[in-house]
Order: sequence, then structure tokens, then C-alpha cells
Amino acid sequence: MTKKTIRKLDRRTFLRHSFIASLSAPLLFTGTWSDANVKQSRILLPTTADGQSFRGMFPIMQTPFHEDGEIDLDVLRKEVNFIVAAGAHGMAWPQLASEFYVLSDEERLATAEVIVSETDGRLPVIIGVQSTNHWKVALEFAKHAESIGADGIISLPPYTSNATVEKSVQYFETLAETVDLPIFIQNSGGRWGTSMPIDKVVGLGRKFPHVFYVKEEGTPVTHRIGAMVEQGKEVFNGIFSGADGTTLLNELRRGCAGSMTGVGLVDIYANIYNSFIGGEHEKAQEMFDKIMSFQMFKRTAGWLPTEKAVLKERGIFNNTRMRIAPYDLEWDEVDQQEFHVLLEGLKPYLNIKF
Repeated sequence: MTKKTIRKLDRRTFLRHSFIASLSAPLLFTGTWSDANVKQSRILLPTTADGQSFRGMFPIMQTPFHEDGEIDLDVLRKEVNFIVAAGAHGMAWPQLASEFYVLSDEERLATAEVIVSETDGRLPVIIGVQSTNHWKVALEFAKHAESIGADGIISLPPYTSNATVEKSVQYFETLAETVDLPIFIQNSGGRWGTSMPIDKVVGLGRKFPHVFYVKEEGTPVTHRIGAMVEQGKEVFNGIFSGADGTTLLNELRRGCAGSMTGVGLVDIYANIYNSFIGGEHEKAQEMFDKIMSFQMFKRTAGWLPTEKAVLKERGIFNNTRMRIAPYDLEWDEVDQQEFHVLLEGLKPYLNIKF
């Protein structure tokens, strides 16, 4: 057994015990944000339900940029620590909400190493491996993720070439044969690749039992999640959702394992998840109803600009810079006022105050 393998086994054993400890002493951060209070959280935060299957809220990290457009690694490290302290159950990078399609291959490799290193085993880290180039690049991303100690990978199907369902299935089969890591199939559809039919996704699970998770975003998403949960018993590790948690409670009632939201308000989503799983359904519904008002604002103000604005407001990001147009906020005075009013109403439900 190699030294690397020993480290990963010890880490997974540690994560399992961390979850058990958290059941008897649920963690709720109510202090203000600081880097200093993060390192103390590593033995209390829940991670996986049984040491093997990921459960809960795994936010997709937003990528922070300097004003000149270069990745701000200091802020990125701060974001990692915020995710841990906020009570999330894992994290993922780089996916759609990370602007992966405007990052160079070199940036993705180097930044993935920073994230895994900074997380230091406190939460599972899932690394995105899809590529706008040849499949070979995605496979190299996957092997790199495994080599640096990532806990899993996530990928869209091939999307730039309008790959068929059969080719998309072949792609995920190749990933499963390339690395010994759990794999999230991001089934988004539209411009982000073929939305694979339920039977094809379940077929992948049967061919590679207990290798795949699914991040399901096809429509109707709640019904698709319910069908995959039912049909994928004994073959999938878990079915997750996306769409920033907009139908989270419906999905959890159908047996969804968790969701991948943005980072800015992940503590509320973690509290919704924990409350629902703990049987406090009315409490979960109250928080969910409250955050949906903010989600309606996001629909008109722009999802990614708003997400980065929340991170800036909470003292994590220094700016709202993006690499995709509009590159920064384009809000007027009314937008700004509504943003602050809605955000103020969410403060009672946050684990980290600001």
C-alpha cells in the first residue's frame, strides 16, 4: 500500500467519525466571520453519512478574480474556510458557477491543488473535470484530481461537439475506467450536453455499481430525481440536485441525497437540509420559504453577479469581478436596495453573521 493510499484511507475514516460526532453535537456557527475560527471546526462538521456516500450541501465554489482578471488565490483560500465554517457538507470546483469555461487548463490544475490543500481533509472536495477540448484532457484532469487527494470528480458530458447519448454514456464509462474515485454525472442538458435519459443513467450505475452519483438538472427535475432514486437503488451512491436549491425540499421528499448550490448562502441551505433530515420539517420549510424570495431576485438581477455580491457583502470576496460579461455588477439603485433588504431578512438564518 502506497503512502498516498494510506493517507486517503485515514482521511476517510476520520471523516466518518466526524459525522458520527456531529449527530450528537450539531454545529451552528453564530459568530462573525474570521479565518481564526475555522480550524477549530474540523472534528464537528458532518461530511458523509456512512463514510462512503456523500450527503448534504456541496456548494459549487465561485472563482474570485483580481481586478485585472487573474485568479485571487488568497480569496479562494478564504472561500474554502468560509464553506467549512458555514456548515456545508462538501464542496466542488470548477463547474458552471465557477466559470470553468474561461479558465485555462493550467489554472484549473494549479487551483485544484490549492483547494484540496487548503481544505486539508475537513470536508470532501469534488473536482470538475469536463473540458472544452478532447476527451483526453478531461481524463488528464481526472487523473490529476486523484493524484492530489480529491475525494471525487464531477463532469458534464461532452458538450461542445453535441455528442449523442451513446457517446455521452461512453464518456462516463471511460472516466469510470480511468480513476478510482466517485464520479458525479452532471446531467444538465441544453447547451451543456445531451440530457441523458433516465434509463441510460441508471444503466451506467448498474455497469459500475457504487461508482456514480448524479447531479440531475434535466426537466422535470423533481420527477427525474424521484425516478432515478427509485430505479437506481443499490447502484448509485446518491442523487443530487442543482439549480441553486430552488426545489430542494421537493427533492429531499423524493429521496434526494443533497444539492449543489452557490457558496454565498450555503449556511442557510445546510440548515434547511439538516433540519429536514432531522425531522424538523416546519423549520426547514420556514427557512426555505424565506430564501425563495431572494431566489426570485436572482432571476432578474443575474445569478452569478448576485452570488458574488453576497460573497462580497459577507466579507469573503473583495469584488464581484467575473470573466464573463457583464464582468461586474450592472445594478441600479433600486436593485441595490432590494438586494440589501432581502439579504437583511436572511440574517437570522445564517450560521456566520455579518
